[in-house]
Amino acid sequence: MGSMEDLELLKAALVVAVADGGIRRSEKGVVQGLAQRVGIGRASLEAMIEAAEQDDSIADNILIGSTATARSALKLLVAQARIDGEVSDEERSVLVRIATTLGITGDEFQAIYQAGIKRADEIRKSRQGPAT
Repeated sequence: MGSMEDLELLKAALVVAVADGGIRRSEKGVVQGLAQRVGIGRASLEAMIEAAEQDDSIADNILIGSTATARSALKLLVAQARIDGEVSDEERSVLVRIATTLGITGDEFQAIYQAGIKRADEIRKSRQGPAT
């Protein structure tokens, strides 16, 4: 995955993260991880977060070349939205817009959406450790 696509993914992740009115701690981890991968420092990331809060049209302009990359990107975004336990209506509508931009619709979207939810739930379980 090229760094250009990583940057697009980071922008998408930010729009999803701020969709429900601010970035939660769990979401921030995902976003910071992506920023590190792209080589974006804290100050730039803060600026990007602010930009995402003011302008959600980024969701309609995500450029990810390959279908496989687009699919895995969408799955990551769904997992990110779910990582705090639920996907808000605002997050879901942004995810649908991003998916549409990436050319992922209908059954394919549903399948990737479910896979992302499952992934997030696995992560959450592993973080909580064994139930007492």
